Amino acid sequence: MKMQVYTKARGARTLKPGAFENYRAKYPDAIKVQIPSLRTLEKWSNDCGCRAIDGCWTEPDGYCNHGYPSWLLALNYI
Repeated sequence: MKMQVYTKARGARTLKPGAFENYRAKYPDAIKVQIPSLRTLEKWSNDCGCRAIDGCWTEPDGYCNHGYPSWLLALNYI
């Protein structure tokens, strides 16, 4: 099963199985994530907010208290 990760330098990426450790060695801030579906992003947008990549609720064009962007920003939709 492929793994989805996020880094501030490279954004959201999908990795091959077993590649996370090598990727994390190169990008220490990499975290495992589950990229939301377009339908989920639309529902969040209708609620006038969005989840950040770490799960916090934030403005659609904002960052959470931990410094992570909303999924709409991370995926370059806004």
